[in-house]
Amino acid sequence: MRFRQTLTTIVCATGMLAGAAGCTGKVEPASAIATPPGTSTPPVVTPPQRPQTPTSPEEDAGVVTPEPPPTQEPQEPEPPPPAGSQYTRVLWVSPSGNDSAAGTQELPLRTVARALSLVKPGEAVFLQSGTWREHVELKERQGTADKPLTLRAAPGATAILKGGSIGETALVDVSGAHWNIQGLTVDVGGESAFAVMWRGAGAHHGVLKDSIVKNGREGAGVYVTEKAHDVLVENNDISRFDQGDVDSHGVAVQTSAFNVTVRGNDIHHNSGDGVQCLGPEGGATNPGTPFDNLLVENNQLHDNRENGADIKTCTRVTLRGNTVYNHRAVSTSAGEGILVHMSPSDVTLEDNVFYANARAIQIGGNREGAPPTRVILRRNLIHDGLGEADGEEGTGIRVDASVDVKVQHNTVWNLSGACLVFGTGSNGASQGLDVRNNVFAGCGTAARGGSGRSGAVVDGNLYFRSGGAVVFNLEGASLSLADWRTKAGLDKRSQERAPGFVDTGADDYQLSAQSPAREAGLSLGLPFCGPAPDQGAFESGCP
Repeated sequence: MRFRQTLTTIVCATGMLAGAAGCTGKVEPASAIATPPGTSTPPVVTPPQRPQTPTSPEEDAGVVTPEPPPTQEPQEPEPPPPAGSQYTRVLWVSPSGNDSAAGTQELPLRTVARALSLVKPGEAVFLQSGTWREHVELKERQGTADKPLTLRAAPGATAILKGGSIGETALVDVSGAHWNIQGLTVDVGGESAFAVMWRGAGAHHGVLKDSIVKNGREGAGVYVTEKAHDVLVENNDISRFDQGDVDSHGVAVQTSAFNVTVRGNDIHHNSGDGVQCLGPEGGATNPGTPFDNLLVENNQLHDNRENGADIKTCTRVTLRGNTVYNHRAVSTSAGEGILVHMSPSDVTLEDNVFYANARAIQIGGNREGAPPTRVILRRNLIHDGLGEADGEEGTGIRVDASVDVKVQHNTVWNLSGACLVFGTGSNGASQGLDVRNNVFAGCGTAARGGSGRSGAVVDGNLYFRSGGAVVFNLEGASLSLADWRTKAGLDKRSQERAPGFVDTGADDYQLSAQSPAREAGLSLGLPFCGPAPDQGAFESGCP
């Protein structure tokens, strides 16, 4: 299957808006979703300058939904220092070394444990090529932001930490602060253990990057729990955590922990989800306050047994710039690319690309307590979903029991099922739903509304179906756009026309110069270029 660019890359290359990561210039007002500031540059092309300040809300011909005031952004964990002179000392370890040696490159130590007993703040442990079957414990050793402790592969080395018979909870167990792990292969070897785990209030400001993490049979590969906080998981390949029909996630964060960034990873082929944000519900979780402040950014999330990401009862979660694909329905999942359910609040999904999923995005569903609240779906691209020919339902966006969900400026294309489903859940209504300025095209059903749709604002969208008129479904009855407007009272200012994408065969869903979606949207208080915003995920005509 050919590679799809992330939406963030396309956004920046075309000057698209909505605060995409990696772009420069003016940004829209901050929402209530506070996310840590970035510590590394995402792999995107250099963007042109952003457009000028958007049209003010007072000029909006439609309903303006003001964003809540911003909240303070917490600090993101510091990245590790570069190899070389910035370390005050380097301890070298080799399988052929001696633990009585000096620990220099010429006279290396033999075990990781011996090196860790000697390393001091500001120093690093370099592993030469080889395999170590050790339980690695990174404990409190007074590391600081200016002088972290580092465990990494030596430049050019293939250093493997190997499990299989360690008999511990995690192969790499982090309970200390300011530990940086870089460039290692952490192979659990099929053992029932986590690969890397941060746990306890003393485990904070940790980094795992540029590593291969694989082959475990516990609940997750990378796990942050028990009040651990400020952890960065970046540029890793995380795969093959497998318990058969039981969840084993690539990355899992847990109640009472907070401030975690998962960025630039390839997370795939796990028996649970690529990323899981666990809440206090369920027997497998720990009691405590919900996890707070998760940023999942610029990852490849694919081929997991359940979902690309599953957000349960957590607060302040942002999923941005991810590419999510190849998720099918199984006995424990409908094959969602991203699932937001139970009782989370303040969740934003933006600038993500979805394809080859049974259901791209699901908001609501199973819950204990309040439904998902204050959820934003903005400038996501969903295309070419799995459908009837694949034995799947082929749905784009589904919003069930929820409160204050905004579905704005998204593009959905070529699904055998419905582009949009709302108000059909069995656990409550879709309260305060706002669906505006989207492109819903090439789907079997444009939109399906159920009895739980009361109060929904659906307007300013573009609809299209290849080979015939658009079909809507209102509580089981098939309707035209005209009848949908009359009977549902929705989409009064929407249009039914071909969207005019540049080239769907090349996965280019930007709007051509002749597209009727250009400058056809309603002003929602978000930045745009020209006299009016475009419909869909891509804003055109920006300098």
